[in-house]
Amino acid sequence: MRLLFGLAGTALMLAGAAWANPEQGTPAERVLLPVPSVCSSAADTPVRLPLRLRVYASERDAAVVAEQLDVLNTQGILTGLALTSHSEDADVLCTLTAAGPGEQEGYEIRLERAGETGERGVLRLEAASPSGLFYAWQSVVQALNANRGEDGFRLPCFTVSDRPLYAWRGVMLDVSRHFFTVVELKRMIDAMSLFKLNRLHLHLTDGPGWRLEIKKYPLLTAMGAWRVPTIKGEWNWREIELAAGERDPKATYGGFYTQEQMREIVAYAQSRQVTVVPEIDLPGHAYAAMHAYADLICDGVDFPVEGKRGNDTLCLGRPETMRFVQDVVEELKTIFPPGTPIHLGHDEVAMNTWKKCRYCRRKLEELNEDDDKALQRDFLRRAAACVREGGYEAIVWDEGAELDASPSLSVMAWRGNEQAAASAIKGHPVILSPCSHLYFDYYQSASPKEPKAVGGLIPLKQVYGYRPPELPPEKRGQVRGIQANIWTEYLGDIESVEYMMWPRALALAERAWSEGDPADYSSFLARASLALRLLEKLAVRYRPLEEQEE
Repeated sequence: MRLLFGLAGTALMLAGAAWANPEQGTPAERVLLPVPSVCSSAADTPVRLPLRLRVYASERDAAVVAEQLDVLNTQGILTGLALTSHSEDADVLCTLTAAGPGEQEGYEIRLERAGETGERGVLRLEAASPSGLFYAWQSVVQALNANRGEDGFRLPCFTVSDRPLYAWRGVMLDVSRHFFTVVELKRMIDAMSLFKLNRLHLHLTDGPGWRLEIKKYPLLTAMGAWRVPTIKGEWNWREIELAAGERDPKATYGGFYTQEQMREIVAYAQSRQVTVVPEIDLPGHAYAAMHAYADLICDGVDFPVEGKRGNDTLCLGRPETMRFVQDVVEELKTIFPPGTPIHLGHDEVAMNTWKKCRYCRRKLEELNEDDDKALQRDFLRRAAACVREGGYEAIVWDEGAELDASPSLSVMAWRGNEQAAASAIKGHPVILSPCSHLYFDYYQSASPKEPKAVGGLIPLKQVYGYRPPELPPEKRGQVRGIQANIWTEYLGDIESVEYMMWPRALALAERAWSEGDPADYSSFLARASLALRLLEKLAVRYRPLEEQEE
């Protein structure tokens, strides 16, 4: 695979048009990504700020600000940040106030002149919540980094008043087909948070692997998290051979997250204003679970063979299945805090095995139904009710909305705007995730130089040009946000994931946060070139911007 780092020199060349006068610095509106709601810079002489910024916050806000400074210093792009108890000497003044921007994630920034000569600058950051203040800091990171000199920062005074278009700004990573470490997920969270992406959806289970420790069902990870290594080549699901038992010496490829490790990931993400969304894919795509526990398999199924031919659906007639789901959900609630969305899958469910299963036929009689979809509807209704206990939110892929199990289900619309609109009109909260624009495992260009991908073609410009579905005015509020999905059949390491994710995730971030014109692609490219330089500081790989239009 040809993995390339973007070149800072090339980035500067691409951004050259944005530099009206290098001696005057780069105005904030020509740097910030996603583009803010309102941003304007002064045309007069720029001001200076030191490389090591002194930050003041009131006693009431000091703990929140100190925690965020720790995160920023650890991030490593803007370092040397330290609290001061003297507001008159501070370079940055932070305020959390209910009288600030009404949107919880909104914020305001003012870079003003200070001191007798007016050469020194002072930044004023104001927000109504810690998340808004964190996003203010990320905008400051971008603005200052683009104007860094050897002895400090020099840039025009500016004001920003900003708030997001959507509350859900997400990326899904499939960790079932290939496993990614705690350290690698943390790097992904850091990169996302730079650009105000705030949901990391982890596809924790699927046919090729179960990736989260469930203490009541230890075989899920002892057998379902490990497989026999295959010869490199085309991804072929039917060649996957999961561990034959505990400590199978041949099954050495894979891994899983202990519950303690997942709590660590969740806490790390929370400090960066990112919510981790777990997905347990049900009732289809359940081969790994069925491989570990045979009482989840329908009666009369030659499972090892038929399970890899699309017949990897849980038995919905056995009482053990719902007990299993309830137990798994209850353990998820010990890991993820109340309010966390729990994704229940419900995509691409094959019903073949239900037709010849005596347990499923008996259950259908109990429901007084003759359509197999009634089995799935009843199953989803009960699973979602289990999730919602304790203040959690249930999410499904858009096929789940067609079951009419519950109007309160949130729907992730992956098949396109048509399905998204249908779900919104029914009253479901909707997250836009169309495979036409936001599947980042698809090819980025038609060039033969591209690394192997699952198929499809979604270049950067297509991502940036995405437009939500047309909805009646009274239904537009049903759209909660936008998410990109990264399936990992051909992405066996984090470098491959990053190459496919960036810079397309920059376009995603702008579409999810800003109400800007999707046709204003040239402005985006200039700002993206600077944004990629920040990713270099995090050692994140990306596809070079200059190759995007091949």
